[in-house]
Amino acid sequence: MVIKRIGLSILMSVLVMLNGCKEQALAVGAPAPDLAVMDAHEQQMTLQQVRGKPVVVEFWSSTCGACLVMMKAWQKYAEAHPDKLKFIGVGIDPHPENLSAFADQLGVTLPLGLDQLGITQERYQVIATPTTFFIDRQGVLKMIHMGYSSGMDLDHYVNLIQE
Repeated sequence: MVIKRIGLSILMSVLVMLNGCKEQALAVGAPAPDLAVMDAHEQQMTLQQVRGKPVVVEFWSSTCGACLVMMKAWQKYAEAHPDKLKFIGVGIDPHPENLSAFADQLGVTLPLGLDQLGITQERYQVIATPTTFFIDRQGVLKMIHMGYSSGMDLDHYVNLIQE
């Protein structure tokens, strides 16, 4: 009986702690949730690291052809506009075993990381790739774009987070 009460107490404590750890709800106009992403060197990638600059967070998976096309488009955009924004590519399952080799093979030098535990995918409520989040310099989520379109005007979207 005492062991049952201790077990129940522990369970209740864990539930209270987990409830207190709930993340904010994702909403345009609200602060963007932080990332739980590791780069190829096992270093954490966070939005705090890029605060003060507009940020594009692109969710991708290694088997998504449209994702690879979008990453190449963002690479080209970033090279043409090096001071306009920061880019963070977040790989979700399935993702490559060797992120550096994957980026080299793709010809992408943009910051890429992996969401190995699915925490960031859950925070951002990503259900398909590619999904792109546009975050202003104050860390506020301004727009979400799902999918890929060959005529997507990247400059139009980036200008929305420049203000």
